[in-house]
Amino acid sequence: MGYCTRYEVEQALANALTSGNPTGGGVVKITTIGKTLSDTVTDDEVAQFIRWADDQIDGVISSIYSIPLQRVNKGSFKLALDATAGDTQLTMQDASRFTEGDVIVLRQDPFIEENVVMPIDTCTTPSTPSGGFPAPPETRTVCLWLPITHSYDVNLARVERIRYPDPIPKISAKLAAAFIFDKHFAAQQEPNESDVSTILRKEAKNELNMVLSGAIRLEIADANMLIGRRFYNPALDDVWSTRAEPGKNFLNEG
Repeated sequence: MGYCTRYEVEQALANALTSGNPTGGGVVKITTIGKTLSDTVTDDEVAQFIRWADDQIDGVISSIYSIPLQRVNKGSFKLALDATAGDTQLTMQDASRFTEGDVIVLRQDPFIEENVVMPIDTCTTPSTPSGGFPAPPETRTVCLWLPITHSYDVNLARVERIRYPDPIPKISAKLAAAFIFDKHFAAQQEPNESDVSTILRKEAKNELNMVLSGAIRLEIADANMLIGRRFYNPALDDVWSTRAEPGKNFLNEG
């Protein structure tokens, strides 16, 4: 979708947006209260707000980095159970670092394939790995967009997490959430701006300033993406001094 996902935008929202009573009067998770967008903005609008946020980020960092940014490898993780061709979920030793929308790469020689992480509620809860301890499904399970095409051995396979460099996804989510707050509050109060959106923008700008100042250096897929001083040779700043004097040869001829 963009530098962030809808899920990350929802996590950035405070408890000001709500969908009211759940359909049928059923019980809902407390973590969903105030973070449901279904009655407020559409998926297309969320995607548009994310694009606006990404455009703003690209405009700020374009003097240093080649844009748009590319995803980078954020680590290699081990399976907790064998994966069989056709599975739509993976059971990991630790899946807590995976986020909806992450691209993952499954590797086991000679096979390699890509997939996308889906919300945890789109797949069933797996059994507890042999010899392991019971854990919430979100800490073990990675739900996949497409069924895997090969089988993978728990001892040989690795799952690589591919994601935009941090903290870009978080900045994008905060800016997109700020746009949503502005739209939501526009017809409800004056001035047409939410205090929450002001705070979110301030936090996002502080992080962007850290990127611009060099306090945060983004992980890049290729050194050529760092364009601020692309043709700069740091050795020219300070070279090793010798005893050679101008006009005289340091090494004897002969």
